[in-house]
Amino acid sequence: MENEQQEQQEQQEQQEQQEQQEQQEQQEQQNITYSFKNPNTGQEFNIIHAYMLYENYFKTVKVNPDESLYQLYQQVIIEPVYDACFKDGEYYKFSVFEWTPKESDFNSIKNQIESMDKDHINKLYEESLVKSSDILSSNKKTTICVFPKNERFPSDMMIVGSGKILVLFNNFDNYYTLSELDNNNNNNNNKSGMSHEYHHSVWIEKHYTEDFFPTVLDSLIMEGQAVMFETLVYPDSNSTDYVVNESFNKEYWSRIPNLESSASGVVEILIGGSNGLPDYYGYSEGYKMIRSYLNLHPDMTVEEWTSKSPKEIFEEGNYKANYE
Repeated sequence: MENEQQEQQEQQEQQEQQEQQEQQEQQEQQNITYSFKNPNTGQEFNIIHAYMLYENYFKTVKVNPDESLYQLYQQVIIEPVYDACFKDGEYYKFSVFEWTPKESDFNSIKNQIESMDKDHINKLYEESLVKSSDILSSNKKTTICVFPKNERFPSDMMIVGSGKILVLFNNFDNYYTLSELDNNNNNNNNKSGMSHEYHHSVWIEKHYTEDFFPTVLDSLIMEGQAVMFETLVYPDSNSTDYVVNESFNKEYWSRIPNLESSASGVVEILIGGSNGLPDYYGYSEGYKMIRSYLNLHPDMTVEEWTSKSPKEIFEEGNYKANYE
């Protein structure tokens, strides 16, 4: 009888601890989350300031010197935001649990986080997301999760899946850093970059399927659509840092493999800067493919051209003629 009572007491204590932990996580989530709606459509958005969890992480590491950094990072930073930021992300597959920073990086991360202005981040991204969703609506709540820059990933913004956008703030010399956000150009780059990723998010929501294995053409068109979209939302932004190359250089074009081939090496084409290609060559070509199509279909809505297949856009835009 005594053992049974003790067992019941232990179970009750475990349940209370679990409930307390869940309440703490909910409170933590509320503290780092900014929620808003598009005032014109009611579409919902969340901005989760995940970088605000790092202070507690650094303290936890200090008082638990023998514990695994990996385990503590998973427990303190990733788990509280995992469902909102990463769970069921259908597009970008990676293990965020491997993002654990080294202790030698702690000071630089602290300095980086101190430069981030929560209210300013909210203001920038709210404006961009409202403008973007006015042009192209979504049926899903969209969540933006803001982390410090992680050197293992070259991108500063990326799509995890429909309704899930990840921002990795870079060090102070990058245009996504908020230490210089009073600069209008910096503001515009943050805003247009967010509209670019928002288009990806909506495309994945409405058109992605599990059997989607992108070709080179798929990737060029997908990025070209996002560049076109951000240009529509922010006409004066010059398409963030993607400088459009208006020439139709046959030598560059010849270095693109078969457009219907696997997109396994397409990152080099998109980013450019190697193999003799100019910087952001693929983004530029993709954008021009969309523009060529829209020049011949001027009444096409954003919703309509977003739904078009890459093959239709390429062929019906008569893009190949530029290189004949």
